[in-house]
This record gives sequence, C-alpha cells and structure tokens, in this order.
Amino acid sequence: MLEESLFDKFPDSFIAPDGNKYLSIRSIVYDSWITWQDAIPFSKDQHQLLTSEIHNNIIELATKIHKLHQSFPNYKTLTEPPFEFVLWWDPLDKDPAWNQGKTCRFMIDEFTSADIEYYNSNKKNSRLSVKPLTRRLVEVTLST
Repeated sequence: MLEESLFDKFPDSFIAPDGNKYLSIRSIVYDSWITWQDAIPFSKDQHQLLTSEIHNNIIELATKIHKLHQSFPNYKTLTEPPFEFVLWWDPLDKDPAWNQGKTCRFMIDEFTSADIEYYNSNKKNSRLSVKPLTRRLVEVTLST
C-alpha cells in the first residue's frame, strides 16, 4: 500500500520560459549536483515569474559553480550531493542580485568558506565573486 501511494504523486516540475517541462530534481548543468529545486522557489505560483533572462542567469551561475566544484579534490569520489543551497532566486525580492538569479548562498560538505574562496581564486576567468558569510556559508555572485 505504501508503494502505491508513492506512485500517486508526480515529482515536482515546472515549465521553463522556452516551453520545456523540467523536473525540479533534474540537474541544471549536465553531470552536476546542482538541481532546479536548489535554484527556484518552492511556490509553484512564483515559477511563472521565471523569464528567459533569469533562466539563463541561473544556468550560467550553476555552470560556474559546477566548474568551480570540479576543481575540488574530492569531486570525482562523491556519491551524494555535497551542496546545501540556502538562498538563490527570489522573484519577490526588490534587489536585482536576488530577483535576477545572479546570486546564491550555499555550503559544500567538508569545505569551509575559505576553501571555496581559495579554489575560486585559482580559477582563471571564473566570473564568480565569492564572499564568505560564515565559516562554511558563502555568497556567490556572477561578476560582470
């Protein structure tokens, strides 16, 4: 009976500005641990506020974070998602950094904010600005 109830619920999904339907558990960038549920609000009503520009910003930011993560020493040995995203796109925020999908806050298991800042500084043309907020939490913004 429990199994039947599991199949009664469809995974959360959303319609992107290009008209394609995506599962929120799908990775934003191929072969990444970063998923759409990390970047978009839980409220389905807010999903309709996702524009092409914001969609592209989220993809670009996720791509840069994914490339940064690939430079970490344990990247290839991971078997579970190492990220904990605490804030990303907020369409109701008046600040363009947050309502345009160009900024997010996250932690990575087993790494400090200083580690994340260090690995970012070693990347050429990373276009990421990393700001430590706590010992583990960073705020990352797409640089222009």
